[in-house]
Amino acid sequence: MTLGDYYFADPRLVLVPIEHLSPAGVTDEFAAAVTQWRGWTAAHIELFNLAFARYWSRTAALARRTRTWAPPRLRHVAVLTDPLAVHPLAQLLNTSAWTLTAGDLDPATSHPELAAYLLVHGDRLATAGDVTMAALLNAAYWFDRTDAERAAFAAAAARSTRPDAAAFQALADATAWLCQLAHEPLRPPRPGGGDRPIPGSGLFVPSALQSQPQALVDGWAAVARGAVQRYEAAWRAPDRPAVAALADWLAAATPPLLIVARGGRIVWDPETPDRLGRLRAELAHASGAAVRDVHADLAVLDRHTRRFLSALAEPDALPPVGPDAEQRGYTYMHRGRRLLAYDLDEPGIDRRRGPALPYARAMLGARAAHEWAHLAVDAGWVPLAVAADEQARRVGELAARLETLIAAAPESIRRLTAGDLASLAADAGTPAGAALAGGLVRRLPDYQANRLAVRWLDEAERETYVRQNVRTLRAEFPPAGLWRMLVRYLYELQYLRFSAVADPRTFFLRSTWFDADVLDRGVLDTADFDALSAAVAAICDAYAVDETRFVARPA
Repeated sequence: MTLGDYYFADPRLVLVPIEHLSPAGVTDEFAAAVTQWRGWTAAHIELFNLAFARYWSRTAALARRTRTWAPPRLRHVAVLTDPLAVHPLAQLLNTSAWTLTAGDLDPATSHPELAAYLLVHGDRLATAGDVTMAALLNAAYWFDRTDAERAAFAAAAARSTRPDAAAFQALADATAWLCQLAHEPLRPPRPGGGDRPIPGSGLFVPSALQSQPQALVDGWAAVARGAVQRYEAAWRAPDRPAVAALADWLAAATPPLLIVARGGRIVWDPETPDRLGRLRAELAHASGAAVRDVHADLAVLDRHTRRFLSALAEPDALPPVGPDAEQRGYTYMHRGRRLLAYDLDEPGIDRRRGPALPYARAMLGARAAHEWAHLAVDAGWVPLAVAADEQARRVGELAARLETLIAAAPESIRRLTAGDLASLAADAGTPAGAALAGGLVRRLPDYQANRLAVRWLDEAERETYVRQNVRTLRAEFPPAGLWRMLVRYLYELQYLRFSAVADPRTFFLRSTWFDADVLDRGVLDTADFDALSAAVAAICDAYAVDETRFVARPA
């Protein structure tokens, strides 16, 4: 399988990947590939590139003028061939992808103005997570749009075949009053004018428009509900033969895994493979597409488990699952049974009402291998390959570099982060740099597990695992936690060594907001970043697999 296959392997979409995007659109290499593999025309590619360039320049301009608007960044773009093939509210690859439909890029019906706004809309969904508020929170986007640009957007929205097209048609009607909102600092509200703020957005609603925002939000909520209902209706049909096939396979193959349902209840157990009543009851109202995908998912867990265990010289030497092992996340190692568990009711993963999301099965496979590899790490089978004092020296070097950078940071950064660093140092009983380095060291078992697990992953599983984990951390750390965020980024950057991405550095810097949040603020320069990255890589490289614990590497 080539990396090109990864972009086009799922017939439900085309994945335009980060590494083939720039502020001007797709690379010539990707344009040639998508033309060959999926029949995009020069007009499709031109529309995409015009839209992406407008998204980039307009978002960058807003970000320069107000801190309430995030700067542009590169993300994957998933272009759906059938809008109903994927849940309409899903965000793919752990919010690291925009979702468009093929119709959004059809030059016969769409327009760059519609596609550009859809990218802006996708950014808002990824940061705010609320589809009903996105159009309102993006009001500032319309402040500088010309009448012709707004008209082109409205005309394309009117022609759109998206499941949520009515929402964008309502937005087109609303742009006239959205342009009348005040904004701090873009359009300061009138002193004493009674303008009502929209918290966290910088927007203010004049008294004459007080009813409009809620009406827009309510309209978007109604459209979203309707889109979900149409999606569920399209996939509602049951499939009794699919349930029977799954039951027969479980009874005959006895895969070494557990199936659980809400509350962690075990509904199928390989120790009693013929007891299928509880599982049948759980799947009684599941759609046929969902059941078939559950079957395929379980086959992946079965395959990874058998391959891993068959590679061990002493399978019985694996330790029990620790009491703190997380009991969620695509699949997890069951604390009481030392078997992978598959949760039919895992929050955020709808396994009963429709088909699995694109790339979800690849991520499931990656998680399966990762979970087994964690047990090997716990057993000591991915040990230090250098002397302990050499590893201590490497960690000390990272700590010293961090201390130097903290002291040399701009005064505004020192003021912002001083309290958090003092707290961190006090809790650890060490200087802040050493405390930060210690936090990275505590994450190393995950890296050790990845170093082993990658042996069992196919290309799709490796790429999906990396692309879901190398993501922006902006929402996960408060501004004062900037140094903690930096160290977490440096650790997750190491995941890219398991990917086929040719230029990991650019991929990382342009897709996570690291450039905007760290480099552009003068916290580091590029030489500092490269030195820190090398220091963390050296710490990670201190570990190696103990090959005596394995009878053979996977073919």
